Amino acid sequence: MLAEQAGRRRRRLSPDQRIKEILDAAYALVLQDGMSTLTMDKIARQADASKALLYSYFTNMTDLLQALYEREHDKLQALHLAALNTPHGFEEMVKLTAKINRENQNDRLLLLKRLEADVSVRKAMAKTDQQGRSDVVKFLSKEITAHFDVPKDIAADAVRLALRFQEQDRLHSVDDHIKQDEIWGAMMVGAMQELEKRFGKNRR
Repeated sequence: MLAEQAGRRRRRLSPDQRIKEILDAAYALVLQDGMSTLTMDKIARQADASKALLYSYFTNMTDLLQALYEREHDKLQALHLAALNTPHGFEEMVKLTAKINRENQNDRLLLLKRLEADVSVRKAMAKTDQQGRSDVVKFLSKEITAHFDVPKDIAADAVRLALRFQEQDRLHSVDDHIKQDEIWGAMMVGAMQELEKRFGKNRR
């Protein structure tokens, strides 16, 4: 124990490096075991730090998880925004966005999903999520209306549906739900027509 403590004292890290190690430790534990058994003690051991050190950076578990959520959310958001701002055609941009989701779904997206299960984290980060999603919807909607004769509001709803950004509390009436169903149906028909054109056996 004394040797372990001495080893910890010898590791002189900057505050940013130490925070990264703590968040990396929490990241690994959440992916490995989920949220139900996560404790500050476990994170401290994983990070090779004392629990007191964790509390010097984070007031409690919720504070730590919020920081982890924000870090990983920002990383994923940065990848999407970089893809959106890279000069290329509309279809290439859509494929690149899908590629980012696919490559990140095994770790980062799973982590975010597990963190979102914590009510306190979900509430704290809801505003950040909303702004980030709003930026993506605005950008893609603008691209859609620039390339296709689609009204701006329909384009925005189509993006939300495609990226699963739609929120049930935005649908206030039966008409809202019918509109969403119609947009989704049209998107699927259009997608199948394009797939048939490109990959169908009888395509010319």
